[in-house]
Amino acid sequence: MIFSDKIFYHRRAKMILSLNLKNKKNNHLECYSQNRNSQIPKTKKISSGHGKNRKFSFFRFNRLASIAIFSFFLIFFMLTEISLPRPSTAGQAVSISGPGAPYDLRVEYLTNPLGVDVSKPRFFWKNAHPERGQVQSAYELIVSSSPDAQSADMWNSGKVNSDSSIQVVYEGKPLESNRTYYWKVRVWDAQGRVSPWSQVARFETGLFSASDWKGEWIGGENLLRKEFDLPAAPRRARVFISGLGYYELRINGRKVGDHVLDPGWTTFSKRVLYVTYDVTRALRPGRNAIGVMLGHGKYNDRALMFQLYVEGEDGNLVEIHSDGTWKTAPGPILEDNVYNGETYDARLEQPGWERPDFEEKNWKPAQKVKAPGGVLSAQLMPAIKVVDTIVPLTMTNPAPGVYVFDLGQNISGWAQLRVRGPRGTDVRLRFAELLYENGMINQENLRSSRAEDHYILKGEGEEVWEPRFTYHGFRYLEVTGFPGTPKIDSVRGRVVHTAVSPVGNFSCSKQILNDIQRIILWGQKTNLHSIPTDCDQRDERMGWMGDAQVTAEEAIMNYDMAAFYTNFLRDIRDVQGEDGSITDTVPHIWGSRPADPAWGTAYPLIAWYMFQYYGDKRVLEEHYDSLKKYVEFLRRKAENGLVKYSYYGDWVAIDKCPGSLVSAFYYYYDVKILAEAARVLGKQPEADLYLKLAAQIKDAFNREFLDPTTRNYAGGSQTANTLPLFIG
Repeated sequence: MIFSDKIFYHRRAKMILSLNLKNKKNNHLECYSQNRNSQIPKTKKISSGHGKNRKFSFFRFNRLASIAIFSFFLIFFMLTEISLPRPSTAGQAVSISGPGAPYDLRVEYLTNPLGVDVSKPRFFWKNAHPERGQVQSAYELIVSSSPDAQSADMWNSGKVNSDSSIQVVYEGKPLESNRTYYWKVRVWDAQGRVSPWSQVARFETGLFSASDWKGEWIGGENLLRKEFDLPAAPRRARVFISGLGYYELRINGRKVGDHVLDPGWTTFSKRVLYVTYDVTRALRPGRNAIGVMLGHGKYNDRALMFQLYVEGEDGNLVEIHSDGTWKTAPGPILEDNVYNGETYDARLEQPGWERPDFEEKNWKPAQKVKAPGGVLSAQLMPAIKVVDTIVPLTMTNPAPGVYVFDLGQNISGWAQLRVRGPRGTDVRLRFAELLYENGMINQENLRSSRAEDHYILKGEGEEVWEPRFTYHGFRYLEVTGFPGTPKIDSVRGRVVHTAVSPVGNFSCSKQILNDIQRIILWGQKTNLHSIPTDCDQRDERMGWMGDAQVTAEEAIMNYDMAAFYTNFLRDIRDVQGEDGSITDTVPHIWGSRPADPAWGTAYPLIAWYMFQYYGDKRVLEEHYDSLKKYVEFLRRKAENGLVKYSYYGDWVAIDKCPGSLVSAFYYYYDVKILAEAARVLGKQPEADLYLKLAAQIKDAFNREFLDPTTRNYAGGSQTANTLPLFIG
């Protein structure tokens, strides 16, 4: 078997036999499979037969006899194939005498991605084999410009003797912007038997050069539209769009895609993300219409960059760009703010505004607006989506006209409202994590965040609404202004976060541990909103680096975080100063520069995790110089060999630990990581230099904080003593 692990890429499964000799009342043999990222044993017990029913007790022998019998079973299990869970190969041709076809093909960690703007993308696949203990010995990968992927006109790797099924770098002809490429792979096992070819996968390129962008940044009101004609049916059509702070794209009356809160938050002066859509089926011969709704997001302004390329069945190419020919008008969203909420007046809707032949009465030409300044970069990570819908468990009426709904679970997202009522009725929705004793919601922990949505009815039968450009962290929802008495399903919780895929799980016989795991999963995913955030409810919701640092490994154990962290590392690099310093939050709108050293460690640590868990050497190559700049910044800040400045230290700890100790520890940790990165990249002289520096920091740490009498560090708090243990 090759790579049976649920985790996407590596860490081959290990088979562990555990002979568990307990007391005479509970002798049993345990057999389980275990791997680095999935730590749940699957246990098979063979009962000794001891217990109250002594009639069937077959193992009532002395201890030596028991050991002999268990030894027999141990040898039996070692000589017998022990079934391991096998990955699904639905739709794959699996040979009984050799490897099955590779499956789960990915490019840049994503399945059939659009808009790849990497000139030499990387390929990944999983393997299957009917035999235990098999490994890949070689592969052949071909890339073609034709859908059958037979021609290999772009690249044929030839047979490559390698066991790698991850991080295989494209080495073919130069890729062109806005093109579709097709690829497939086959592998050889340890005996040299070849697999069938995989199913054909594809990837599409984005726009590689700034000169590929022909559009202008335009703005005006929060609705923008453009009509155009197509002389023939489209054969292939792609949209490249960035709408700041958030956008919703509609073509011919329908929303395009299932993303929400796009694009991801970045340092807009350095990098602006764009998204690519396949809109071939959304277009038709003749008249077509594009509609874009804009929200403020974290950009706090509105701007649109848009390009559409349509290759017609007649061979002609039609291009539509954002420019002054677009029209703009105010829409029904009166206010949108990530923290305060959204106000939507349905009476101001303009039916058909995103359809052809709409009467553009009172619409004005769009205005050219100031560009955000950052380089347009493809959003190559999972999008934020509505991933679940929750019906409230209870509804209470703690005061006249006040209805409080309990979802039974904290979520990040918003509420979907269903309501009938008179035109102009203002339904207010307020969000909270807590309740007062009288049953009213408690928003005190939200601080200045208002967390309040308004929907003003148009008075036309049942109206269903949910916001577009805000989100909240909440369990409880207060509804006021509702016409009549709402039902339990008049509101529903919409769970919204970056749609990372689960890759790990944990369960055991102790329910409290299962509950803790469930809480961890909810807490992690509700704080993934294109960046890892510190919270999802109050007036922060920022990329605090300390939170990102301490949760990164846990996140990797539970979710496929590779593409997400690839993007976030670039976010961190974008905030780096000329002196090498980085900031407490990324993107930086709050907190200090330089970052607290414990917070700044998120940069080298997540980069190292990307190599450690995903084998991503390219990340180390891409960020090595910036990581070195950061470590050298810290080195200049050191006093007597230690970095001591600290803002947060062991944040909100019960026991007091000096912040200087925490900072000194993370300085050492950063240097050790940089040394390891240098070694991996073949920079041995630099690796030796930083290993020597780490040893000096270690000696200085002991001189500064170790009490030779008590053998405790800095007063003996848990943190003060465990961090040196980590150093070793």
